[in-house]
Amino acid sequence: MKKKILSALLAGLFLLGALAGCGGQKDTGNQKVLRVGFEGMTVPTNWTQDSGDHGAVPITGSDQYLCGFEVAYMKAVCERAGYQLQAYKYDWDGLMMAVSTGKVDCAISMISPTAERQKTMDFTSPYYRSDSVVLVQKSGPYAGATSLEALSGARVTSMLNTLWYRQIDAIPGADKQPALESVPAMLVALQSGKVDCLLMDRPTAQASVIANPDLTIAPLREEDPFDASDQDVSVAIALPRGSDQLRRQLNEAIAQIPQDQVQKMMDDACRDQPLNR
Repeated sequence: MKKKILSALLAGLFLLGALAGCGGQKDTGNQKVLRVGFEGMTVPTNWTQDSGDHGAVPITGSDQYLCGFEVAYMKAVCERAGYQLQAYKYDWDGLMMAVSTGKVDCAISMISPTAERQKTMDFTSPYYRSDSVVLVQKSGPYAGATSLEALSGARVTSMLNTLWYRQIDAIPGADKQPALESVPAMLVALQSGKVDCLLMDRPTAQASVIANPDLTIAPLREEDPFDASDQDVSVAIALPRGSDQLRRQLNEAIAQIPQDQVQKMMDDACRDQPLNR
């Protein structure tokens, strides 16, 4: 009898160990679920909508959907890595916390793998690179600015806890305004005249111009006026620390996606963005 009890205990411990080894990725039939966090507020990379049009995916625990470039990209990654995508939506700070605490298996929302972030999370290889630009009102005093010096005195802001907001310090004499929580809030501030300029990545700015003809990107002449490093302009998928096996799987999938396909995903997202319909 004691031998039977001991055998049962050992079998139970083995089963628990096997389940623990799976981490956050759960099996559904022959395919594991990958819990992916999105910010869901930035066009054209990932936004929230009420329908499943244009390849959108349902938000877990909600009747809404996520759509955009990074949704399409993450679907392609999951397909190649053998995962079923399960999408979650958080505000920006909540998204960073969800990754570092393991509430999600990974997150994708134009996240730069900065040295500070690497202290609390791991990152895949970069999947996209984009420079920062200045968005202004087409009829405003800074529409023709060709240098950072020409923006001196401008009221400038960007999104909270982002590289964009830190880069404002490179503008001589800028009147740095409090950071805002999302791109929509930034656009409202610019169009209402509360600020003169916004800093953001080029795809987001281009999508904003398509949807808002009264806005334009300042024609700065320098190729890289903010002197950003490759790490600064690269974005990668963020994972909880110690996710070595998952990171290898995602990196293998990333390497299989051709760059022209990546660009097509971005072009399609710019075309399909909700404010452009």
